[in-house]
Amino acid sequence: MFQELAPHDPHDKCGHHYAICLDLKNQHFEVLDSMRSAADADLTSHAEFFINNVKETWNRHYENSKVQIRHFPIEYVATTNQGNTTDCGFHTLEYLAKWEGRLVPAVTAATVVMELVDE
Repeated sequence: MFQELAPHDPHDKCGHHYAICLDLKNQHFEVLDSMRSAADADLTSHAEFFINNVKETWNRHYENSKVQIRHFPIEYVATTNQGNTTDCGFHTLEYLAKWEGRLVPAVTAATVVMELVDE
């Protein structure tokens, strides 16, 4: 996901990336954010808006499926906080590449530098 941090400022298009995962096996949505937690109202309102749209779309296109997701709760997964304001995209890519629903991938400043050097 991408969320503008100053949506009412036409000159500030800075934003923040985070991940939303649909876990069918454990029957819930997971939100992984490297800067914020469930206590952040901007995060929860943004994530819930998109998750509700996914639920509505699922219901519209898969109404006859034995798997229904409208009752799935949202879990805000505790992650390691990024140490700056610029690495959220890297953290999100690591979550998407390595998240298996159990252990949050450890992403550190050294990991970011190492990955950039390896490219």
